[in-house]
Amino acid sequence: MRSLLITAALVAGLVGAAPAEATTHGLPPVLTVAAENLFPEGVAWDPTRQSLLVGSFTQPGLISAVGRDGVRRTVVSEPDLPGFVGLKVDAARHRIVATSGSPFAPGTSFLATYDLRTGVREQLVDLSGDGHAVNDVVLDPAGNAYVTDTGAGAVYEVSLSGNVTTLVSDRRLTPSPGANGIVWHPGGYLVVGNYTTGKLYRLSRGRLTELAAPPLVGADGLALRPDGTLVVVTNTLSRLPGSATAVHELRLVGNRAVPVRTKPLPDPAPTTAAVTPYGTYVVDGRIDRFIAGETVTDFVLRRV
Repeated sequence: MRSLLITAALVAGLVGAAPAEATTHGLPPVLTVAAENLFPEGVAWDPTRQSLLVGSFTQPGLISAVGRDGVRRTVVSEPDLPGFVGLKVDAARHRIVATSGSPFAPGTSFLATYDLRTGVREQLVDLSGDGHAVNDVVLDPAGNAYVTDTGAGAVYEVSLSGNVTTLVSDRRLTPSPGANGIVWHPGGYLVVGNYTTGKLYRLSRGRLTELAAPPLVGADGLALRPDGTLVVVTNTLSRLPGSATAVHELRLVGNRAVPVRTKPLPDPAPTTAAVTPYGTYVVDGRIDRFIAGETVTDFVLRRV
């Protein structure tokens, strides 16, 4: 998820494997969604709508639902906030949790919560600060949110009541763009990726431990399937040596992340993935075109 990169350039759904009947009764394998200059970077599964939610990277901040028909429908409209970056659906508490920031306003960072049905804002937590650039977010079973800060190399915990704690601020999550994708593991810990170095870390009780794994340079969004497979989406938006446009599957074993499969992606700028009952979907919101200052008319959601 590329908010800090763009600044520089300009200056719980269930099961991962798609059942055989998914194409007929679930989501199509590819959704090309009409949307002018939306540039979605984050994606999440909404079981209540049986749809994928995407957030606009540009202002006004929009969160939209895309269902089987491939039509975009607005769920949240936020004219007063910069665009959205990461987002998650907390179906148990009937809410959407999203990070908000903008490459046009460096240091401006928020965590916002919305009613899942109405889209009305319920809470806004200010995470702004010099060099801050919030990125992805994940939730634990108790509803606490964990937010990566790509600019500061940090991870914040935000409680249901909005209290903020810095879980870790570590040079290993730098240089920027650094701390990026994040997932909650049912074993009670977090897995965080560093976009620039491609390293993966286990974060438990404030302790950051590097996972033994080949570096996945350009590691953007992370997703965790119920079978324990870690999905890592990489891209070449930073043009880092060794980066590739691909989706990687790894098996977590203790302090190791064992590669299982790497699949190149045909889309030029994938950013992250969402696990659905019909497979894992990767979003390409045309962020490469945003960086180039171009306009677009659509984005792609692809099952991998």
